[in-house]
Amino acid sequence: MTSVLNVDTIAAKNGTSPVALTKQSAAKAWANGTATATVNDSFNVSAGTDHGTGDYTLTVTNNFTSVNYAMTATGRGNTAGHIVTRNVARGAAGTLAVEIETDAGAAGDFAFDCNVHGDLA
Repeated sequence: MTSVLNVDTIAAKNGTSPVALTKQSAAKAWANGTATATVNDSFNVSAGTDHGTGDYTLTVTNNFTSVNYAMTATGRGNTAGHIVTRNVARGAAGTLAVEIETDAGAAGDFAFDCNVHGDLA
């Protein structure tokens, strides 16, 4: 026997709030940003800060329980093969740090995508 569940909205018990994504295996934050750390689109990311060439910090809306989250980030550019993620440094439970460099080893300003897995506070 198979079942089908068709819904338009899933809400918290109060009927209006979104369902919390804690203790689940789903991305808890993601962002698509520009070379100046402007966030184009995101989930659980409220702002980006440009600290200099290839050095960005993203502020999360809902903090993680600790700095022990897993983050993957990639740089994007017009020329394929010239961007690598040099370092994804763990910031505080409420920030994400991204550093990007060219394949020649120099820091570079590039658009980026990142996603983060971990438990929310």
